[in-house]
Amino acid sequence: MTLKPYDPRMLDEFALRLLDLAAMMRQMAQRSREHRIEDLALHDKKAREWIGNLERWARKSQADVEMRIIEARASQRALSGPE
Repeated sequence: MTLKPYDPRMLDEFALRLLDLAAMMRQMAQRSREHRIEDLALHDKKAREWIGNLERWARKSQADVEMRIIEARASQRALSGPE
């Protein structure tokens, strides 16, 4: 596993890719409804596994961001000195 530094722009780009995929799936659902396709067979085992992994990764990453925010706030308070 490789750690790669992400800045806010990269996080936005990643999020937009995920939104594009979600929009594609929503469009498929809508078009299936419009054309009364009720039984579209998809190979979804790996996709569901990847999504589960992605959800765990996102939760861990979110916790890491929150910890960094707490650390940054503590450092700022320490630098500002007693009030």
